[in-house]
Amino acid sequence: MVKTDLEAAQQLVDQLQAQVKDGDFVALNATSAELQDRASSAVNGTHDLTWRIAEFVPVVGENLKAVRIVAESIDDVVVDVAAPAVTLLGSFDVGARDPETGGFDLAPIKKAQEIVAAATTVFSTSLEKIDTINVSSTVGPVSAAVVKLDGLMTSADAMVSDMGPLLNVAGSALGMDGPRNYLLAFQNNAESTALGGSAASYTLMHSENGAISIAAQANSGDFEEGTAVDVDVDQSALDLYSSYLVDHINTSTSRPDFPTAAKTISAFWARDQGAAVDGVISVDPLALALVLKATGPITLTSGDVLTDENAVGLLTNGIYMRYPDNEDAPKADAFFEEAAASILAKVISGEFDINTMISAVTDGINKGSIMMWVADPTQQSSLDGSRLQGTLPASNADDTVVGVYYRDTSASKIDYYLDTSTQTTSDKCSVPGTTTITTSVTLHSRLTEAQAEDLPEYVNSKNFGAEKFRTEVYVYGPVGATLASTQVDAEGLDTTIRAGASDLGRPVAPIVADLAPGETTMVTTSFTVATAGLGPLTVRGTPMIHPTDVTVTDPKCP
Repeated sequence: MVKTDLEAAQQLVDQLQAQVKDGDFVALNATSAELQDRASSAVNGTHDLTWRIAEFVPVVGENLKAVRIVAESIDDVVVDVAAPAVTLLGSFDVGARDPETGGFDLAPIKKAQEIVAAATTVFSTSLEKIDTINVSSTVGPVSAAVVKLDGLMTSADAMVSDMGPLLNVAGSALGMDGPRNYLLAFQNNAESTALGGSAASYTLMHSENGAISIAAQANSGDFEEGTAVDVDVDQSALDLYSSYLVDHINTSTSRPDFPTAAKTISAFWARDQGAAVDGVISVDPLALALVLKATGPITLTSGDVLTDENAVGLLTNGIYMRYPDNEDAPKADAFFEEAAASILAKVISGEFDINTMISAVTDGINKGSIMMWVADPTQQSSLDGSRLQGTLPASNADDTVVGVYYRDTSASKIDYYLDTSTQTTSDKCSVPGTTTITTSVTLHSRLTEAQAEDLPEYVNSKNFGAEKFRTEVYVYGPVGATLASTQVDAEGLDTTIRAGASDLGRPVAPIVADLAPGETTMVTTSFTVATAGLGPLTVRGTPMIHPTDVTVTDPKCP
C-alpha cells in the first residue's frame, strides 16, 4: 500500500509540474489535493505499530526505516511547501492592488517568503534523516529511491537558499521595507558595448509599499561629459577601456561587469541630477521585445505601435532613419523616453500574461539583456552567482566561461548591420594536466558601399564617415588561465592586436578591427589553463541585435 501511494505521488508531482508550466491553476489545486492525500496515506502506513516494530528486525528493518523516512520527507514537503505554494499560485493575481496604497499587493511576496523559510527547515531536516539511512543494507529499489530523494532534496535546498535572498531583494525593490528609488538604464545595442550598448536613456522609478511611479527621466545630454565621477574602478579596466569608462555615462557599460557600470551610472546621477539611488536596473531593446510578448502591442503618441516583432528594429535603426541628423538627437531621445515609460506603465498596470512575462524576464536575464545592481552590499551579495548580477564567474568550477565582448568606437549606430560568430574548442583530453582553449571570432559587415553612403548622419561613423567602422573585441579567458596567442586570420580593412592584459581575474586579448562595408574580420585567441577543476566549457558575450552564432566543442574525456 505504501509503495502504491509513493508511486502515485511521484506521478502526481510530474503532473503538478506540467500544470504549473501550463498555468492550469484550476487543475493544479485538484492535483495538489490528491497529492496531499497520497503522501498522507503513505506516511500513515509507515507509522503503523507493526511497521515500527519490524524496523528492529535485522535486514528487513533498515529497508522499512528507509521507506518510512522517504515517505515522511515527501509528506513534509507536500504539506509544508508544495501545497502552500500551489495555493499561492492559484490565488495570485498580478493585477491585484493594495486598497490603501493602490500599489502591487505585497501579501504574495510575504507569503512566498514564509514558504521559503518553511522549505529551508523541511529540506535540511529531511537531509539529516536521509543521512541516517545505511543504503548498503537496503535492497536495490529502496536504495535507488533514497539516492534519488537525496539528490532532489540537495538540489531543492540549494535552490531555496538562492530564492530567499532574491525574494527579499524583490520585496525591497517594491518598497516593502520603505521608499526606494531605482534607476532604469536603457542600453542601445546599435552602438555596442560589452554589456549591450550605449547607455543614453534613464528613468528613475520610485517605489513605496508596492506603488511604483516614474519620478524623473534623463538622457546622456543631461550629464556632464569628460569629467570622471568619483567611483572606485580597477586600473586594469581603465587601461583597457580608457577614462571613457568613468567620464562618459553612455560608455560606462564598456566593461563586462555590471556592478562597475551601475556604480558609475549611479555616481553620475548623484553628481549631475542631485539624488542618490538604491539600485540600477539595465534593459535593452532585446529585453523590451521579450516583455512585449507578455504585454501585447503598445501604441505611442507618434502613432507607432510597438510589438515584440518590430521593437528591436524601430528602437535600434528605424528611429534614426526618421531623425537622421545629429541635431535630431533630442527627438530620438524623446521617442526612447516615451517608449520606455509606456512599456513600464503597462508592466506596472499588471496587464500582461504572467507565464509569458516570467518566461520573457528569465530569457532576458539569461541572455544578458536584463541586469540589476543594488547599492546595499548585503542585498547585492545575495545576487552573487546569478546572471541577473551581470558578472563573470569567479571560478571555473561550475562553468569554464570564455567571454567575447564588442565595443563600437566609431561613434555610430552601425551594429544593426553587424554579424558576429564565435567558435570555441578545448583539447582537455589531449595533454595531461593542461588544457588549451581556442576561440575564433568573426565579424562581418552586412553593408554595401551604396548603403553606407546613404546612411543617416546619426548612424554613420562620426569618426570615419562611410569609409570604415571600428569595433574593439575583448576575449576574456577562463579564471587563472594564461593568454598563449592571438592571430589575425582575416584582416578586413585593418585589424590590430593590442597587448594582452588582465582584468576581472582573467587574461584578456584585446583586438581592434576596422571594417569597410561588406568586409569580414576573423581573429583567433588561445588560452592555457590547468585542467583540474574545469567545469563545462561555455561562452558568454555581448547581446547583439543579430545574435552571435556560438559554437562550442567541449570533449568528454574517457
